[in-house]
Amino acid sequence: MTLLAFLAGLASAILHAGWNAATRQQPEPGNAFASVVIMAGVISVPPLLVWGFPNAQALAWMGVGAAFNVLTMRLIMATYRRTPFAIGYPMIRGTSPLAVAIIGFLLFHEELSALGIMGIAAISTGVFLLALSSRIGGHVDPRGLVLAVCAGLSNACFVLADARGVRASGDILQYGFLVSIVNAILLGLLLSVEKVDVVGMMRKSWRFALAAGAASTFSYFFILYAFTHGPIGPVAALRETSVFFGILLAATVLREPVGLLRWIAAGMAVGGTAMIRLS
Repeated sequence: MTLLAFLAGLASAILHAGWNAATRQQPEPGNAFASVVIMAGVISVPPLLVWGFPNAQALAWMGVGAAFNVLTMRLIMATYRRTPFAIGYPMIRGTSPLAVAIIGFLLFHEELSALGIMGIAAISTGVFLLALSSRIGGHVDPRGLVLAVCAGLSNACFVLADARGVRASGDILQYGFLVSIVNAILLGLLLSVEKVDVVGMMRKSWRFALAAGAASTFSYFFILYAFTHGPIGPVAALRETSVFFGILLAATVLREPVGLLRWIAAGMAVGGTAMIRLS
């Protein structure tokens, strides 16, 4: 992997962790998260009109990605109804990069070096350890874990479609702006079906959503750049290091307790990141 692709993947992870941590400090984190996604779509409309739309092949991959994105959101919602966030989220994020690597190799012949495979495995194992650290001392519904794995597999298909789409487009900005708009529309419709006052939510948090939405957009562009200049599996694994940057932010900024097992998990992620850089 080239140095620029590696740095772009890390930059995406850092920004992703940053704006997600910021949403946790809002009075209503769930609504804050949704407002960021929707605002990212809103601010993408003017530049899309300037840069233009992706080609037909890219749009086809975008459609596939959108379908898997909706499926992933529904599976995540079902997971969180049966499994605590602290367990479900790491299970989903740990499954995804492994699935991306395997499916990418089987369907698209994405080659991986031995170091790349070990790096992906180390990062995914670290994420799974996060789930284990949250499970200790508590009962977990097995159906929730199955749903979490299914959500991770669906997310992997979304990531692969995204990577193939931006490569087919050949223009990161065109593809990225349109995907942000599509995601905003899909989430807005999903919230409307669930009787959420989307307009009122956006009025209440538009200032925060504007700043965090810009960070989210830049994070997305960085990962799209990495997808076009590096192997999909290792790049997807780099994106998951956002979970560990989140731990760092939780310990230093949010002043949340972080146990030994979580620091071990973070150390594994650091080692996995180094392997991917050397692959």
